[in-house]
Amino acid sequence: MPMTRNLLSGSSFSLALFTAHLQIALRNILRHRRRSLLTVAAVAFSVFCLIVFQALIAGLHQKMMESALNLDTGVIQIHAADFNRNQTRLLPLANPGAIAPALATAGITSFAPRLKAQALILAGRHSASVLLSGINPSQEATITLVRQKTSQGTYQLGPDQILISKGLAEALGLTLNDSITLMVQSLFGQTRTGRFTVGGLFATGLESFDQSHVYLSLTAAQTLLEAEDAISEMAISCPPAQAAELAARLQQSLPAATYQVKVWQELVPDLAQLMELNDATFRLLILILFVIVAMGIANTMTTVIFERFREFGTLTALGVTPGGIVSLVMTESLLLGLFAALTGSLAAIGACAYLARYGIDLTHFTSANQYFVAGSVLKAILIPSDLVLANVITLATAAMAGLYPAWKASRLNPVKALSHV
Repeated sequence: MPMTRNLLSGSSFSLALFTAHLQIALRNILRHRRRSLLTVAAVAFSVFCLIVFQALIAGLHQKMMESALNLDTGVIQIHAADFNRNQTRLLPLANPGAIAPALATAGITSFAPRLKAQALILAGRHSASVLLSGINPSQEATITLVRQKTSQGTYQLGPDQILISKGLAEALGLTLNDSITLMVQSLFGQTRTGRFTVGGLFATGLESFDQSHVYLSLTAAQTLLEAEDAISEMAISCPPAQAAELAARLQQSLPAATYQVKVWQELVPDLAQLMELNDATFRLLILILFVIVAMGIANTMTTVIFERFREFGTLTALGVTPGGIVSLVMTESLLLGLFAALTGSLAAIGACAYLARYGIDLTHFTSANQYFVAGSVLKAILIPSDLVLANVITLATAAMAGLYPAWKASRLNPVKALSHV
């Protein structure tokens, strides 16, 4: 019982001491309202910028991935083991029937078989070198946004129909239902030609893509290329964050000597590098912002120390330990950081809610950018962990900024402090 009584007594004393420190800190903050308000406003603005910028970067990365991966790539691709993206010859997948069970085992439901080959499209006196993709339209629609971008004619191609872009059609002098000739090198290395009718026109807004991609139904492409039921690629859609795990599962199910499984970072390395550069730039911005925050709080607390020499001297003379002085100053510093974090966070949440709904129209800057094919309106995505992290960083910075002034106050000589004018 005596031990329990002592523990309760100690807890009550600690709570009373904390309450006293809190009251003194609040009193001192309110004593100099203008200075405290300016400090809180400066720190809150930094918190606001941090949260909003992070939400915009998250939105930017999602928009970039949505555009780049949904344009053609997909999140994961399966090829033959010795496939090279720069090769020109057709390299079909061995035993494509073995891929479906591996996809089912990995829990993947969105995938599309493709047969790709270089081709020459001939229309009267005009010609163009293109990448021919034989697709299953319904499956391809779960991977790419070409169906959404098809504005004239049909996306569901018949055996003698071809889907080309509006830009390519204009360059070749074609309209819907016009005939063209496709010239390809078959699986056996022979030159093959086929006549097709323009069944549909699409426009992604990215000229380089539109001018170089055409689509046939998978069966039509297999017939033209003398490839029977072969495919050269399996494109897979899944949440990008799960790509590495799913790719590892697939590679375990598929022999590496026969198949290669690649994730989007390997398929679109420039996108991955650009996102890493954005993150590095943002980390530098965080550093700059919070150096400013630390300097602002440290300056305020240093001013407070010099203004309250006599007060700290009196407290020391009354028996308050150096640790108590440090605790008192740190409490005040943390309160400033807390007020700033709450104010900045509330303002940022409001701004992010607005930007998540209406966004920022970047059409003028991104009309020819492959990473904004899915749309040019940048919307904020506020991730709860980013909000928490911003507040933790703010409070940690406030604590570190108050350390030196607190240490300085704890080292005061009571006699000199009491005689300070």
